[in-house]
Amino acid sequence: MKQNSLWMATIAALAVAVGCGGAEEDGVRHDLSQQADRFAATSGDEAEAGDTDFSEGLPAYLAYAMAHSPELRASFERWQASVHRISRSRRLPETTLSFGIFVQSVETRVGPQQARLGLQQSFPWPTKLTAGADSASARARAQQRRFEAEALVVTERVSNLYWRLWQIRESRRVHGEHIEVVRALSESVGARVATGATTLADQQQVDLTAARIEDTIHGLHEAERASEAQLRALLSAPRGADIPTPHAPPEARLPTESHEDMMSAVANHPLIASLSWMAQAQDEAARAQEADRYPSFTVGVDWIITGDAATPGVQGSGRDAVIVGAGIRLPLFQGSYSDGIDAARADANAERAEQEAATEMALGELEAALSAVRNSVRRVRLYHTTLVPQAETAYASVLGAYATGRGTVAQTLLAQGTLLELRVEQDLARAMYAQSWARLELVTGHNLDRGPGVDPDQAPGAPENERTEQVDDGE
Repeated sequence: MKQNSLWMATIAALAVAVGCGGAEEDGVRHDLSQQADRFAATSGDEAEAGDTDFSEGLPAYLAYAMAHSPELRASFERWQASVHRISRSRRLPETTLSFGIFVQSVETRVGPQQARLGLQQSFPWPTKLTAGADSASARARAQQRRFEAEALVVTERVSNLYWRLWQIRESRRVHGEHIEVVRALSESVGARVATGATTLADQQQVDLTAARIEDTIHGLHEAERASEAQLRALLSAPRGADIPTPHAPPEARLPTESHEDMMSAVANHPLIASLSWMAQAQDEAARAQEADRYPSFTVGVDWIITGDAATPGVQGSGRDAVIVGAGIRLPLFQGSYSDGIDAARADANAERAEQEAATEMALGELEAALSAVRNSVRRVRLYHTTLVPQAETAYASVLGAYATGRGTVAQTLLAQGTLLELRVEQDLARAMYAQSWARLELVTGHNLDRGPGVDPDQAPGAPENERTEQVDDGE
């Protein structure tokens, strides 16, 4: 009786183990369903050029990329595939149904035995299924984190192209304004040449400057077309989709988060977290393989079909026989399982080592990204408050001197060229600030808030030996 009770308890425990999913299975399936709705809305549909509306600026581009990016969809499908594999990992071995016919029936008192029908079910050691499901669930979590990391990469790439396109179009606008000034100067010089107040060489020098600016404008036009094509390709947008003029970058400011908070965010970056989940998956895989060292069980039932007895009136004539049986697999060769277990544990250690290396590299990337943000903030402020105003003042003075006959054409062109160069560099610095901010958000793995105006050399994470006087040296 005690043996029967123990046997039934074992079967019940195995049944419970089979019915239960991994510890993370419910959560990862819920997260997958949340993302599936977004991709289902665009699956199989090709957007028309008129269906795209990017007038809202960068958020509209990012939203479109999140729904249409082929790279992001590929990462999502890998995540979805890993989730679908979880149930297979906790599945019982297939039930065996067998049937046999006696070539020569066995005569018994109640009749000849004619055929046998058998049904068998194997049950592995419970941890084989639970650990397998946990391992598959951890792999699914790792794929989910990689999907999230891919979304961050797509965001950074779209932002980079967006701000590059803004800088190109702004540079073309500035050059367009400048060439109008040069053409006006050419007319003025031409009038002076006619009166003998200046030489033809001055006229030729002005026309040469205008030709060079026109060439730059044509080059910017081609650069704009290339950037638009790259942006459409990254978005997977139709070729004819309109790319409106990007909005200007935000004011150059530093993040509000402390350096310690950003370091903590880096350690929890989705890509680094995926390595942690993979290490956990290998640990669970080792547990699943270790379960092979323990017995597995088989229960079955055989139904023997019996014909009628040859002698009439025999009690129980034609009664079928039913046999209930059980078996146990004895893992006698224990040493053969060690290599598989050790291999899984080695893979887990390798994932942890890669996680440690990725963390150290990411922390280095954080310092570089912070440095780029601080430097771009400094440069934007330097151009806005000092260099461009000084160049505008100098140009106004030279232009006034030229109008009164006290200045030369060469001086005027030099002042104009300097102002043009600084205005273009100012816009480039603004674009680089926006791009470095996108890089910083990629490294930290989440959106950052911009704080109030702070001296970049006194910002958190800046080297202690740097002071505000370095801005003066840069000026």
